Formats: sequence, structure tokens, C-alpha cells
Amino acid sequence: MKEVVLLTGAPLNGRDEYIEEALKEAQNESYAYYHVFDYIRYVAKERGYKITRKNVLDFALNHPELMNDIRDESFERIRGEIDESDKKVHLVSTPSLFRWGSGSVLGFTLSNLKLLKPNRVLIVLDDILSVRRRIIQDPEWFERFSNDETNIKLTTLVMWREDAINHVKTLVHELKKEGVEVRYVLHFGIRHPYRTFLDLIFKEHDKPLVYLSYPMTGHEEEYYHRVRGFYNKLSEHFTVLDPGALDDWWVVSEYDNQVEKDPNITKIKIMEIFDGHKVEELDREDIEQATDILRRQLVDRDFNLVRVSKAIAVYHYTKEVSAGVISEMAEAHRNLGAIYLYYPFKRRPSPFMEYYGMQNPSRRTMYKDEDEMIRAMVEEREYWTKA
Repeated sequence: MKEVVLLTGAPLNGRDEYIEEALKEAQNESYAYYHVFDYIRYVAKERGYKITRKNVLDFALNHPELMNDIRDESFERIRGEIDESDKKVHLVSTPSLFRWGSGSVLGFTLSNLKLLKPNRVLIVLDDILSVRRRIIQDPEWFERFSNDETNIKLTTLVMWREDAINHVKTLVHELKKEGVEVRYVLHFGIRHPYRTFLDLIFKEHDKPLVYLSYPMTGHEEEYYHRVRGFYNKLSEHFTVLDPGALDDWWVVSEYDNQVEKDPNITKIKIMEIFDGHKVEELDREDIEQATDILRRQLVDRDFNLVRVSKAIAVYHYTKEVSAGVISEMAEAHRNLGAIYLYYPFKRRPSPFMEYYGMQNPSRRTMYKDEDEMIRAMVEEREYWTKA
């Protein structure tokens, strides 16, 4: 049976670069990959127009009806190729929605999705500072901001993400009313290993979705090393979704810490979390506005990952109670997901954490040994994957 997966999201989030690198490791998998922009350029060329990465936004804003026709024909050609294909999985990649100036450009409409009939939708996202750096390093895009870093506001970038996600959610809701069932919409951070993406796309039945929940801030390096080791062990059996694969919390945390130390601070210094070298100074007013939106997006994103997962594995290698972890456990409980809690301390945890942590299918227990918990999850998967 053919499956269509729509890969979308906000622009400049590294979607196609990530997907193309991941697919290099997709050995012996039956799939076809369709980059919608390639089809748009080809259709436009047939009609006598030259659409490039540099002029596509201006072309779409200045000639909206023509651009809509070109985009619609591109989707029709992709649908035709899918119908003729003997591949099992069909990956279709395109931005969701992009606002520029006073206008907006749609990556797809409801009619496009009705034609495509996606079984799943992945909103592929990168953290907000990486998006900003990607703009700076891209001459064509940096020129749109007058080659001035101060013109690239975090508030703008988080609204790009907000618009893209809302566009997807709105159209998927309309699709369901039209009788086209999308199995799920998933917010996927590109800091996930390529293997996680490939398991998600090709091995969902063999390796069901599990959300990894853990306290994320204020810990030593050894703590995160342990979390990563647990993630790797768990990933041998399941497709593990990690909230840390989209780490905007780093921005929120640094903002809160620096404002608390100096209430009159005007510049917020943010170190690049992944290489630890480059430090950027951002306007407090901009980061303040962006942070309010980011905090909400963080909760929405984590709850989305919890809801699409069949189980939640809580790695609570700290005695301090995490409000975020308990909230995620409660969300999993509301959505009938299995909950497994690793808590290796003699002191009992919060009664709420204890209550939710004992909701695994057949053994009302918490775990002090992480390997024992993984074995229990593997043994009991037939219970919680049926939910």
C-alpha cells in the first residue's frame, strides 16, 4: 500500500538539507522524494517564466494567480507520478506558508492536499537561533534583510513558525471534514539523528513512537551524557522523539537568567549551544517579545510529540521535581498513552509523579534500573501499541 508523507514547515529551517542527508542512509528502502520547488521551476520554464530561489517570493507576490496555477500543476504532476510509481513511501517536501512584507505565499492549499491525500504530515523545524544564523550565512536571504544582522528579529522568525504551523493545522482540520484522514501531524526537530527520521518514515510498525521526557535545564554535562546514552539504548527498540531536538528553551533560559541578574540589561548574550563558541548579542526588547511566543510554542510542541506517541519514557535522573515532566505525564495519561518512569532515588517523588509513573500497562511500578525499564517496555509493547 502506498503512503504519502508531507514534509513541510517554516522556510529556512533546513528541511530539505536534513532530509536529503538522512535519505543517503536509507539503504534498501522503497521510497520516492518530491521537492515541490523543482516542479514549480520546471512548470514555469515550460510556460516561459524563470523562477529561481532568489525571485520566487517576488514572483508569487506580484503574480499570485499565475503562481497559484503553476503550483497547482506542480502538485498534479506529483500526484500523477505517485499514482504511476511502484514505491511504497512517497515524500513530498514544500514550505507551508511564508509571510513577507504585506503579503503571503502559500506552499499548498486545501485543494492541493485533497489531491495529494497525505497519510502523515511532518512539520520539520529547527531552533530559532539556527534559523537566524542560516539567514546570515545565505547571501540571497541576507540581502533581503539589507545585509544587516540587526534587521533579523527573533520575533519575525517565531511568527514565521507560528504561521506555518497554523496553516498546516487549519488545512488538516478541513481535510478531515472532507473525509481525508491524516494519521497525525508531528512537529519534528532536525536535531534528531538521521536514524530517528528514517525509523519514523519507514519503520513505524516495527519501532513504535515513544516520547522521551526528562528535566531539560540546569544540569551538569554528566547528566545530559546519561540522557543521551538512555536515548541511544531506547532507540534500538523504538522511534524515540526527543524534545531536546528543537532547543529553543536555551534562549528562554538565558533570557530569564540574565534579566534576573541585571533588570536593566539591554543586550542578551546567547552562546551557540551546539558548538559552544560563537556568542551573539540580541536586543532585549526583541528577545522579550519572541520569548513570550517561544514559551507557548515549546509547550505546544512537546504536547504534540506526547500525543502522537504510543508511550512516554520518563528519565528522571534528578530529585528535583520538574513541572514540565509532570505536565507531559499528565498529557500522556489523558491521551491513554503508556507511561514508564525511571526514578533511581530512595526518596519518593511527588505524589503526582508517582501516580502517573505507575500507569504502565501491566506492572504498577516505577523503575530504579533504566535497563529493566527498557526491557519492560519491550515486553509490554503489545499492550500499549494497540491503544
